[in-house]
Amino acid sequence: MNPIRTGIPLPHSLKSRLIIVLLLASFIPVSLIGGISYYTIYNLLANKLEKGVQSNLEQEKQNLDITLSNLDYASQQLALFGDIRNHYNAFISQSDPLERGAIEKDVYKFTTIVNYTNPDLGLMTYFLPDDDTFLFSNMNVNPDLHIRQFPHIATPYAGLEFLGPHRTLYPYSDNRVLSVLRTVGGGTAGEKRIAVYIETNFKVFQDRLSSLPYGLPIKHILLNRDGKTVYSEEEKAFPLQASVQPRKVDGRSYYKQGDYVLFTSQGAHGWTLITAVAKNEFFRETNEWIIRFVAVGILSIGASLFLAWLIWRTIYRPLIRLNRYLQHTAATRFNEPVRYTGVLEFDELLGTFGYMKSEIVILLTEIGERERNKRKLEVEKLMYQINPHFIHNTLNTVQWMAKMNNQRDIFELVSYFIEVLDYNLGKEGKIVTIRQELKALGDYVRLQQIRYQHSFCVEYEVDDDVLELPFPRFLLQPLVENSLYHGFRNKDGFVVVRIRREGSGIFCVQIRDNGEGMSPEQLNQLFGKPDDVTRKVGLGIGLQFVQNTIHTYYGEPYRLEVVSEAGSGTTMTIRLPLEIGGDNE
Repeated sequence: MNPIRTGIPLPHSLKSRLIIVLLLASFIPVSLIGGISYYTIYNLLANKLEKGVQSNLEQEKQNLDITLSNLDYASQQLALFGDIRNHYNAFISQSDPLERGAIEKDVYKFTTIVNYTNPDLGLMTYFLPDDDTFLFSNMNVNPDLHIRQFPHIATPYAGLEFLGPHRTLYPYSDNRVLSVLRTVGGGTAGEKRIAVYIETNFKVFQDRLSSLPYGLPIKHILLNRDGKTVYSEEEKAFPLQASVQPRKVDGRSYYKQGDYVLFTSQGAHGWTLITAVAKNEFFRETNEWIIRFVAVGILSIGASLFLAWLIWRTIYRPLIRLNRYLQHTAATRFNEPVRYTGVLEFDELLGTFGYMKSEIVILLTEIGERERNKRKLEVEKLMYQINPHFIHNTLNTVQWMAKMNNQRDIFELVSYFIEVLDYNLGKEGKIVTIRQELKALGDYVRLQQIRYQHSFCVEYEVDDDVLELPFPRFLLQPLVENSLYHGFRNKDGFVVVRIRREGSGIFCVQIRDNGEGMSPEQLNQLFGKPDDVTRKVGLGIGLQFVQNTIHTYYGEPYRLEVVSEAGSGTTMTIRLPLEIGGDNE
């Protein structure tokens, strides 16, 4: 027999499948390298973004420093102009409008020269702090605004103050400006103090601060020398006159506070400029790279899982299937079909093993058939051992009855004997009903009552619903015979035959006597091989016949159970299924 399937194309060899697996395995290092590259790019991008924002902030801080420096220089020029106090004294001492106009014209000429040399400057004026009035202004001054209400950025030294950002003193504009206030002198001997006040022009402050460095929407916060907020483009998160206390991020150049990332830079006079970026905006691009990196990682994991699945499907699953098939065969599950794996090498092995299994099944079938035939011969042998012995004893009884009794007793004895002999010789077949078995047992009991000199009785406790059940022939008589021969020993007694249903699909046959019983040693030897002594009296032959008959017709799980105790009688029990499951020919 050819164990390999025919008419079916041969599957791919294991070698070609392993080559495919190795080719797929090359994708995993590529995926890992791609993931590492993405991670490196993410770090580079984060560092570049931090450096870019910080560099832009440094440029803005430098521009503000330059602006404040220009204000300082311009204020020095106005303070030194021809001893401004002399102009002031001359101005206030003149009552002639023409003379006053000439003094103002002279001052305006100088302020115009200073303004032209620094186009970033705006409103210029002299301020009298004691009177809160302005003098020699190059523009109109808003009387509703007060310089002392403007926020202070820094005071480098006495007499010099940097103010702002604040609304310009020019009444027709709302722009924010930076300003400087320099005190020229006065305040002693009854002299009024004079100060120079200069603002930047309307667009300088806004131009110094960028709103979209590197495409990020940012907010600016300006802290004075005391760390208080004097300017905030996000007053909800960073209110004016509040302290900013950011938390430094380890390994990074920025800080964190609330929902913002903060970059800081300190000016020349102790003030601090802060760039605030919303976290979701600052990390948006880096998060996109993280998502890409995670996607690459997931793809790598997916490729690994796919590779593992492919290896399992190509190699491990066929091995499992082969192992399961071998286990089924080892457990004598010979009806399991061969399930080929699709791998040439494994299928050849499965085919060879399937052929071997079929040969084992044939051998087991032959051995089972031989065992059944052997058991039938043993049963028949036992029957032929019992029947001649029984006939010999009965005929011997007839011989003695012929001498001692009249013709009628002989007639009854012979009649019962013929009934029993016909039943035992199998004219009714091997399988009868319980009703037929009980009738034959009754004939046998009446025959024995004539034969024995002592008195005994047999009682029947049989349920009506078991009378028509199939039952092996000649099964009850050896059990009752055992009670008569070995239970009473020429003494009076009784035997109870009980047959009834017990549970679902089971009925119980029980033979109980009140005879002498058996010792444990006799009980252990009850089903052993009978010797010559026991053959003479029938002990063991009948019970062995019963045990073999039960195994033949019902199988090994069912057997005869004997419970006995010396002086307390013997009980023999058989529990059988309602249907005969063995050989019932």
